[in-house]
Amino acid sequence: MGPDKTAAFVSALTPAWHRLGFVAPGPMAVAEALEMANLANWDVSVEPMMALPRGSKCEECSAPLNGTHDEMCAIGDHEGLDFSRKVLPDDCVVPLPVHKHRAVVRTNPFTGEREVLSVGGVNYTPISNEIMGATLQAILDDSGAIVDTAGSLRGGLDTFITARMPKGILVGGVDAVEMNIAGLNYFEPGRSSEFLITPVRVVCANTQAAALANFRSRWTFRHSPTAPARVSEAREKLGITFDYVDAFSAEAEKMINAQLTIADLEKVCREIWPAPDKDATDKVRERDADFMRLIKKVFKGETNANIGKGNTGSHWSGWATLTEVADHWIDVPGDAENANTVRAERALLGATARIKSQAFKLLQVA
Repeated sequence: MGPDKTAAFVSALTPAWHRLGFVAPGPMAVAEALEMANLANWDVSVEPMMALPRGSKCEECSAPLNGTHDEMCAIGDHEGLDFSRKVLPDDCVVPLPVHKHRAVVRTNPFTGEREVLSVGGVNYTPISNEIMGATLQAILDDSGAIVDTAGSLRGGLDTFITARMPKGILVGGVDAVEMNIAGLNYFEPGRSSEFLITPVRVVCANTQAAALANFRSRWTFRHSPTAPARVSEAREKLGITFDYVDAFSAEAEKMINAQLTIADLEKVCREIWPAPDKDATDKVRERDADFMRLIKKVFKGETNANIGKGNTGSHWSGWATLTEVADHWIDVPGDAENANTVRAERALLGATARIKSQAFKLLQVA
């Protein structure tokens, strides 16, 4: 369980977000998913901040540090715990307003207490989970998509809601790919909230990232004073979702019909993971060789029969290989449970998504 009591699933054949949050048991509205995933009623706000440096004298009676409070000083009572009336360091705290920053605060859904999530600038404007959810619900109403999962990460700094689109694709008439749309919200300065379209290959449940030249698959919104209104505009922008799906399907069909050898795949891999430098240590070279051997095993279908079946495959199976490796085989630090959580987060938000997008571009067929 995570710090927000969000489950981290460990099954290797579930989409990344299924390991991170509440999985809807059936069709439901976004508002229901927010409630069941403990994402509702956080009442996120920005509040003034105070710094509390220690000075050299009592703030009430001005007695010096290590001196004696006067008889009328309430601070010197020390709440009845110390009758010496000695001026302690904590008695000399000087509250100072922090003018250029605000605390980002929420109501913890488990304790009901207010708590600080992060610190932002004066123009930082939080986008509530409800606003993200309402925008996604409008998209669902238009498309017929079904809420899939919802959850929070990193103590509430990141939240997500995903929905499965009704229009998937069947590559080459045999390889089913589902299309999902995810709303990702961040309560941390410097990160824009976003909606993205994520293809998932059904038989492997690997989360794929494909950036198509003329079709956007990601929409971001900075946390500025106009952010809530701009998020509401996403419904119109996401109207091209099905255009993206159709374009992805067309690219996938070309990829499945284009042959790819192991040598070709290795060249693609070297674009993503360059070979070690000439002066690299034997340990680095050995680790690189092991990694390349692993990629070849996956491509041949030795680790997952749903990926490939021999020394020659297609550009599509090459991409499936690299998404499989990125999702499940790249080492991460920590114990087994933590590693699965880290992999899931990477698949949605981090380095593996970038790797898979780069791989798609390298394996696209002109």
